[in-house]
Amino acid sequence: MRKFVLRTRNTPRQSSEGGQVSVMIAVMMSTFILFFAFVINTGMLVNAQINLQNAADMAAYAGASVQARQLTQISYLNYEMRRQWKKFLFRVYVLGNMSKDSFPRTSPGPGAVKTPMQYTQTAPGGGVTINYQVPTTCMIFNSGDNYCRLQTLPKIGIPPSAPLDGINETLRGQLQQIEAIRESNCVGIGATNKILNYYWLYNADPTMANAMRAFGNVPGLDANITRILIGLVQGIGIVPRELILRFRIKTLTGYVNEAPQSGLNYGQVQSLLASMDPPAYERSIQAFLSAFYTLGNHSFPSSTIQMDELQNSTQLVLNDIRPANGFDTWAIDMQLGADSSGIADINNPADCHAVLVPLSIKRPLTLGVSKAPSTLTYYAVRLKAKAKVLFSPFGDMQLKAYSAARPFGSRIGPQDTPFGHIGKPPNDTGLVSVGFIPNLPVRSIDSSAQGNGWDTQEILGAMYNSLTSVSTIPGTLSSAITADMIQKAYSQAMAPNPWEASQYNIINDLGTDSFIQNFGTNEIASFWAPIFPPGQQATSSQEIQSAVKNLFVDPSQSGLGVNVFQPLQDAVTQTLQTYISTTLSQPQAGENLESQWIATIGNPFKTLPTGSSPSKFLGGDPSLFIQGNSPSEYKTSWNQPNRSDLRREGRVGYSVKFVSFDSITKQKTRSDGRTAFSNDISSDGEASIDIPFIKH
Repeated sequence: MRKFVLRTRNTPRQSSEGGQVSVMIAVMMSTFILFFAFVINTGMLVNAQINLQNAADMAAYAGASVQARQLTQISYLNYEMRRQWKKFLFRVYVLGNMSKDSFPRTSPGPGAVKTPMQYTQTAPGGGVTINYQVPTTCMIFNSGDNYCRLQTLPKIGIPPSAPLDGINETLRGQLQQIEAIRESNCVGIGATNKILNYYWLYNADPTMANAMRAFGNVPGLDANITRILIGLVQGIGIVPRELILRFRIKTLTGYVNEAPQSGLNYGQVQSLLASMDPPAYERSIQAFLSAFYTLGNHSFPSSTIQMDELQNSTQLVLNDIRPANGFDTWAIDMQLGADSSGIADINNPADCHAVLVPLSIKRPLTLGVSKAPSTLTYYAVRLKAKAKVLFSPFGDMQLKAYSAARPFGSRIGPQDTPFGHIGKPPNDTGLVSVGFIPNLPVRSIDSSAQGNGWDTQEILGAMYNSLTSVSTIPGTLSSAITADMIQKAYSQAMAPNPWEASQYNIINDLGTDSFIQNFGTNEIASFWAPIFPPGQQATSSQEIQSAVKNLFVDPSQSGLGVNVFQPLQDAVTQTLQTYISTTLSQPQAGENLESQWIATIGNPFKTLPTGSSPSKFLGGDPSLFIQGNSPSEYKTSWNQPNRSDLRREGRVGYSVKFVSFDSITKQKTRSDGRTAFSNDISSDGEASIDIPFIKH
């Protein structure tokens, strides 16, 4: 049998078809790989863009959070300026006036009809009634020697000399000694009253060394009375205190308005951290680092990350609030050889007359600030970085993201605050006073007009009650008075009142705040707020000198061709410079533990635990003081978290929210609901093209 063997071989056609399949497979594989790379690249780019946008959002939120904290701290300092004014009012209205017959010894109580204060004093035996019409400082130290009731204390009648009458000469010598004591006491009484007012106005020496020398040189004052008087003037006076607080606010305002950074990278941030004043750049530093650490070093090489701040360089404008023409304080000066108008009386050269003397701040002193509604505080950034792409023929790809946020939901303070009323005593010529009497509204329906606010028997009676524990004799200060007792009375005077509840951002720790605790066990809050920024100490002396000079009448205004207040101006300038440059250069060496760099604020709802005395909540008439158990009255900042327990606790201070670029560039947002803001984004050419297309 024959065997057939079937043999096969590739034909040319078969070989051609096999090659075509290989090419097709190669093309398909290339297409698949390209499509796969496209999908991977697209996914990586989308993921990178999302991460970059998240990082930009974190940067915007972090920067706005710094702004929010700075605004909150400015608001706390602003309210502290008001509290210091209330401490001054307590000194002028209560300590200076409690010797008068008309001064209320008790408060009428809640719901009482408002009764204007009468500043009257009746002479002994039902004599002449003096109506001072203004709060007037006149201190006494026992009820049996109330020289504040007298208009004139005549000289002692001394018999003529009779050399041959020994009894007459002995009597005459004794009377001359008594008359010398009387004249010395007359001078001392007036000097004491004036010194008290001067120190309440200008003291910048917490050691009280200058006061000890001043009172030690007053005739007729024994050591015990001198000690009491030093206790009454202890603490920084209203002028240097308000100047220091205003300087601190100016520093924080400069931080808010710090120029925006462009092309900021990690190396530049390290340079800012190493600068002389890193807090000045805290907004930029925190914003960049929030973005930097959000991105990490995986999708984006750290060296490619950079940030541009797009907001306008003017983020905050504050207007000073102050009495237009300064203000008056008044003291009873007992002068020898002058009648009640202060004119010399040559017929009675040794008579002692009570003369009402104005001790005035001649030019406006800033007592608070308000935020200009035409300036919106916001924070806008552009973040750029190169994304790592696996299959990119062009290498890493540059991406960018925009975001904006702003502080909201709180306040700096009212746009305008009444600080007093027009008033002059009847014997004032108008040449030495400015005619403006210090005052403040207290109840929610109050103004600072005469017969309102502190100018009522209700408030002065309530304030006097805070001193009853240290006054053993009505209208007098006993020898048992201590600095702790005076400080507790100041705490009551400086406590929040109903008028302020809806006007100010009042620092507190009442309730259970889950976000922040302001006060330590000493009931003092501390935060960074330099009087002058680090690096600007060289110009601080000139700033202090200029600020003090602005409070005194220029030579051209005095009518004398010279500045008669120059010695006082120089003394205030020198003591303030010494306090800031020497005392405050040491940590916690200043009043309330303040320093050049650190601002301190006492808890407005508690007494400060000085000595061994524990702190406690302040009480009193609820129509005059906000109660410590009513957080809804003062925790009035925006507060809408999802958790109901947090909403119940309330909030104080600024919050932060994201905002659209559209709301900024098209001025849809208003600072006060009415006024259009004027500080638009200062965008570069790139941002001008991009921002109109941003929809988030």
